[in-house]
Amino acid sequence: MKLRRVATVVNGITETAADWHKVSSKLVFEKEYVDSLYGLNKLKRIWVIFGFHRRRGWSPMVRPRCAKDESLVGVFASRGVQRPNKLGLTLVDLVNVKGNTVTVKGLDAFNGSPVYDLKNYDEDYDGYRRSRKRP
Repeated sequence: MKLRRVATVVNGITETAADWHKVSSKLVFEKEYVDSLYGLNKLKRIWVIFGFHRRRGWSPMVRPRCAKDESLVGVFASRGVQRPNKLGLTLVDLVNVKGNTVTVKGLDAFNGSPVYDLKNYDEDYDGYRRSRKRP
C-alpha cells in the first residue's frame, strides 16, 4: 500500500507543544482534492490521519507520556510516536473550511506533517457508549 499526501499541516509548531488541544493548524490541501472537501464544513469534529515525518526507527516498548514511573508498555498500547508505520490519528475540532484550507484545533502534528486522510466523526459509530442493562 502506498499512501498519498493529500494535504500538509501548517501551524509553525516545531517542538512538542505544552497543550496540543490549544494548537490551531491549517491543513492545506493539494488542488486535486479540493472537491473532496465538499460538505466538510457541516461537521464539528473530524479524524485526521497524518504522518510522523520527523521520526526514524521504531520501538516495540515505550514509556507512556503520562506514566508516573519508568514502566514500559507495548507501542500498540500507547499513543507514542515510535510506531512501525509512522501514522498518527487524532480527533480534532473543525474550525473552518475555506478553499483548499481546512482549519482545525487540537491536532498533535508538527508543521510540515503530511496529511493522508480525513474521516468524519460520528458519535453513534465512534463514541464510547456504556452497555445498557437489558430487560
